[in-house]
Amino acid sequence: MSELATPDPADVGPLLRLEGIDKNFGPVQALVDITLEVPIGKVTALAGDNGAGKSVLIKCVAGIHTPDDGQLFWENQPVRLNSPHEAAALGIETVYQDLALCDNLDIVQNLFLGRERLRRFLLDEESMEIAARETLASLAVTTVRSIRQPVASLSGGQRQSVAIAKSVLWNSKLVIMDEPTAALGVAQTEVVLHLIRQLADRGVAVIVVSHNMNDVFEVADRIAVLRLGQLVAIRPVTEMDRQIVVDLMTTGFSDRAKPELAPPPSKRPLTAGKGPLPSAAAVLQDEPTTAAAKRKAALALNPDITATSLPEYFRAAFARVRGGESGVLPVLAGLLLISVLFQSLNPNFLTPGNMVNLLIQGSVFMLLAMGQVFVLLLGEIDLSIGYVGGVGGVIMAELVQESTGWPWWTAIAVGLLSCAGIGLLHGTIITRLGLPSFVVTLGGQLGWLGVMLIILGSGGVVPINDTVINNIASGNLSPVTSWILMLVVVGAFSTWTWLRDARRRNTGLVAPPASVSALKIAAVLAAGVAIVWLCNTDRGTLVEISGVPWVLLVVLGVLAVWTLLLGRTRFGRYVYAIGGNAEAARRGGVNLARIRTLAFILASFTAGIGGIVYASRLRSVSTSYDGGTLVLYAVAAAVIGGTSLFGGRGKVLHGVLGGLVIATIDNGMGLQGYSAPAKYVVTALVLVAAVTIDAVARRGRSRT
Repeated sequence: MSELATPDPADVGPLLRLEGIDKNFGPVQALVDITLEVPIGKVTALAGDNGAGKSVLIKCVAGIHTPDDGQLFWENQPVRLNSPHEAAALGIETVYQDLALCDNLDIVQNLFLGRERLRRFLLDEESMEIAARETLASLAVTTVRSIRQPVASLSGGQRQSVAIAKSVLWNSKLVIMDEPTAALGVAQTEVVLHLIRQLADRGVAVIVVSHNMNDVFEVADRIAVLRLGQLVAIRPVTEMDRQIVVDLMTTGFSDRAKPELAPPPSKRPLTAGKGPLPSAAAVLQDEPTTAAAKRKAALALNPDITATSLPEYFRAAFARVRGGESGVLPVLAGLLLISVLFQSLNPNFLTPGNMVNLLIQGSVFMLLAMGQVFVLLLGEIDLSIGYVGGVGGVIMAELVQESTGWPWWTAIAVGLLSCAGIGLLHGTIITRLGLPSFVVTLGGQLGWLGVMLIILGSGGVVPINDTVINNIASGNLSPVTSWILMLVVVGAFSTWTWLRDARRRNTGLVAPPASVSALKIAAVLAAGVAIVWLCNTDRGTLVEISGVPWVLLVVLGVLAVWTLLLGRTRFGRYVYAIGGNAEAARRGGVNLARIRTLAFILASFTAGIGGIVYASRLRSVSTSYDGGTLVLYAVAAAVIGGTSLFGGRGKVLHGVLGGLVIATIDNGMGLQGYSAPAKYVVTALVLVAAVTIDAVARRGRSRT
């Protein structure tokens, strides 16, 4: 980030000028004829009692509110700000009292929220991380463990520092701070005030809203006092004292004598008590008392220090688990426990034939759960995707009938596009009309069931005779092709992983040690070999059946594409941001309605894939299609896999793992001859256990 030279305010005039600003909220007049100039390189403090209009005024400047009357001039040019994005485009950044940070995102992701850098249409994480590191270093924010740690794990002072760093990352010209020292300790307050003075010394105009008069007089150059929506005074801080400000706030005038002039604030060193200003490193972490603790603290000062060996990496992972970040460990442990239980009850459970059959059975659950993940990440829910998938399957089946004669690929495309259109309808109603997703999609569940029955007609069953479509669920690759494809996929993943991690290590960015990268590659290779070996085992009875099923490729393909979409694109970043803090995402310039609508479209589109796979397995579609049960299994699978019902946390992989758990329970209990009600009860118990784990982990993260 380049240093800004401080121009002479007398030469350039005020950066921002407000003339005759009025703002009404119904019968309440919040601002009355406000005229105010904000010069560059100065800290202007807004003082006033509660309800004086301070927050409304800064929101008019920040683009959240549009004035009812008056004019804003930016660099002597009239402007009209209709959104925070337009204000940010001019160089106006706002640090709100609630900081507007997404706790589930890391520091880099928060700093660039709404203005991510792209390279070949994907997020340029390395460039953003380097810029974030340089910005934090320039502001002496050196106590965070890693710039890749979630904001939820930061202290109050560190969070405030990140919010300030976000405001200056873009070489902003005006920074507005709403109660920047609220709820901070004495030492942390000094650091924040020091950062504010740094901004002014760089030539940035700063507006500070604060009820703390000590902070105001410590850092401000000028004080503007508001009372009942009117600007009653604007004076240099050297011409005022605390009593004068209080008089102006309460009565609108003061007849007190002018106090002796004090040195300008920009030349007064900020102090804490009687000592000099402590560094950010000193005030944001406890003083180590032992030599070992000091060495550990020295490492902690570098935000890019990470584990350098495999043992350190596992110790850090264990610490994250203890802090509530358990990841996929609970579902993997549960899957292992369930498998051992069913194998002890029936030796045929872990046979290759049954394992491959389990994967095929679970494919529909996995696909529907992956679609459900999109809306769960937003903190929403879609109760219609079971029957939405059914509509897609019915449309495809009708179009490939001999009487219609459509090619298989066209029929599939129309079925999927129909499902996407349903998602567009749901998303539009939810975002534009503001209706709860629970109500809209519950109504959709009933409505699309009716549509499906109408399409099926009086016959009730539509057979599918197209070979390609039927092979989606029943076809297999040859054993040789299965091995070749596995080696190609694993080779591509291994090359990409190794080169990416090595490049990040060489450039000093946050990256796992080489041993961890090698372990990841070995794990993927072992999983690939196990799956192909399992699938290539003859599992036929009368004829030989071997090779990787087509449907497994469909599931893995959807998993790869959706993982890339959520992890490496702006859309995915915004989905997580909305689920973590929708207001912060909105203030960052994210179009909430568009992202939410697109998430519902993708959920329904993925449900369409699941519906087509379901129809392919049965080689027909009929009125016996139980979309209600499927949607419950989809929600259960996503949550069991690790996606949070509270929004903002989860991965597409969780849908696959949870679907595998559901399929394992269904398959294992089927081998034991248990009835459908018993399967529902066991699945319900597993779901409740998964939600309990999520809630406990969430409380653990909050305590941490």
